[in-house]
Amino acid sequence: MATQEKEAPSGLERFYRTMLQEIYWCELHLRDVLENMEERASTDELKSAFRTHRKETDNHVTRLEKIFYLEGMGAQPIFCVGMQGLFDEGWQVIDETEEGSAHRDAALIVAAQKVEHYEIAAYGSMSTLAKTLGFQEATDLLEQTLAEEKKTDGILTRLAESDINIDASIEPADEEQLPLPDTGSITTESEPAVAAMKKATAGMDAGAGSKSTREGTEAGAPGSADALLVDDSGEPKGKKRAGQHTPKK
Repeated sequence: MATQEKEAPSGLERFYRTMLQEIYWCELHLRDVLENMEERASTDELKSAFRTHRKETDNHVTRLEKIFYLEGMGAQPIFCVGMQGLFDEGWQVIDETEEGSAHRDAALIVAAQKVEHYEIAAYGSMSTLAKTLGFQEATDLLEQTLAEEKKTDGILTRLAESDINIDASIEPADEEQLPLPDTGSITTESEPAVAAMKKATAGMDAGAGSKSTREGTEAGAPGSADALLVDDSGEPKGKKRAGQHTPKK
């Protein structure tokens, strides 16, 4: 008896699968990030919020692995440039704030909510795609996680508005950690840099870095945020386009 070949996935389904793999990478790493945030928070309420969401994140990982099973896919994570940037911001918050301060707690909440908003957008989009593709069970699982992400975001907002932000607003700033901007050095000579950036990114689509990151390269790959930067002379640092390859030295 002839075996019927499975129909090749559409471009939309491939995109959906890539999103699943990227958010899977995010959730796997977020557990460690939340653990560090819990250790560095100073209030019991904020520590509890990070600890609770870390436990929820374990469930998010499990749900994604079930979706991979339903799709007949291996649970293989793909590096996510966007979330790595948010994780880096979280570490910067810790480095630039004083231990035990309300300022650090307020900044940790902001960093955590940026992550939550990224996940809310991702899970909302994936749920819509799964529904369009007819993956009802996956849609239900994604909606469960989406609801938990929204709940966590709300909890963090309530904590910020209750005491933490108020305490931080009257707490003296550490001038070494928060230097005031040197307004005297601000110039209006930004047009050459902007023009150079536009020239460097002309014709580059929004997903130019996707293929590179899927192949395991780091966030500095062509098409990532680094490619949009310019050097001191106004020349673009990254002129390379998607599809071009640099010979190995």
